[in-house]
Amino acid sequence: MKMKQIVLSLVLAGLAGLAQAQAYPSKQITILCWSAAGSPVDVYARTLAKLLIPELGQNVVVENRTGGSGIVMVNMLVRGPADGYTIAANTLSLATLFSEKTAQFKVEDLQMVARSQIDPYGLIVHTSTPFKNLEQFVAFARKRPEYLNVGGPFAISSHRVAWEVFSDVAKFKTAWVPYPGGGPALTAIAGGHIDAAATNPGNVKPMIDAGKVRVLAVSSEKRLEDFPEVPTYKEKGWDVVRYQWRGIMAKTGTPKPVIDRLASAIQKAQQTQEWKTYLTRVSQLDGYQGPDAFRAQLAQDIKETEAVKKKLGLTDSQ
Repeated sequence: MKMKQIVLSLVLAGLAGLAQAQAYPSKQITILCWSAAGSPVDVYARTLAKLLIPELGQNVVVENRTGGSGIVMVNMLVRGPADGYTIAANTLSLATLFSEKTAQFKVEDLQMVARSQIDPYGLIVHTSTPFKNLEQFVAFARKRPEYLNVGGPFAISSHRVAWEVFSDVAKFKTAWVPYPGGGPALTAIAGGHIDAAATNPGNVKPMIDAGKVRVLAVSSEKRLEDFPEVPTYKEKGWDVVRYQWRGIMAKTGTPKPVIDRLASAIQKAQQTQEWKTYLTRVSQLDGYQGPDAFRAQLAQDIKETEAVKKKLGLTDSQ
């Protein structure tokens, strides 16, 4: 008798979840963002929110929850209900957070919904340096280990992980100079305060036009339309293809029909001309992945990130 009651309870719970999912969404949806207003991920979240409104038939707003390089926001997400009404914008930097002491979550607490865009990294140098191409930079760095200063966001970030992967493959070492974000790193390279910066090339177009910096290489699969003269690491003989990504996640336990509804709406939003215009404006690429592929992508990124953190001795703090 007790077993029958348990089975009945499970069936009723399942039916309740199905009914909830079928009615979704019935009210406003909030997208949490761990970066400040005006940052690339904030602009992404607000662009997507606007495009999701006609797809979902409800208002979609963005709420910035900064702090801890994303930890504050993710902690908030996992403490809330798993109903799909509070979701979050994420980036590849999520992979750096799980081993942090202040993280009150683990990867099992998060349900990936959809990856939206990918943004390759670039090696940017000041025009006053003697480096005209990637080969010259690598050759010098091999002769003078840790002599060149390369700046980028934080002591550990997706940018640094991509840079460490490339420097390992190309067999050279540089000194990493951490900055509180990509903006300060770009300011430093534009001012000639560091030898190079490892950041997203789309952000440096005004500096290139001003003659302050040059891009030596990018980490994309093929050359970028905005930088047709800049080679990829891969075509130069180093099989390194890496992208910063941005996407949407929810709390684990959110009903599968709700996740599927969100993923479908995001995919449709990314087929609009407004989305394509946005990608062109910010020099990024469409990188849609559904829930399963996105989850697998994150697992791969976490494994690679933790290996780099261990190598650098950065397993306890960012």
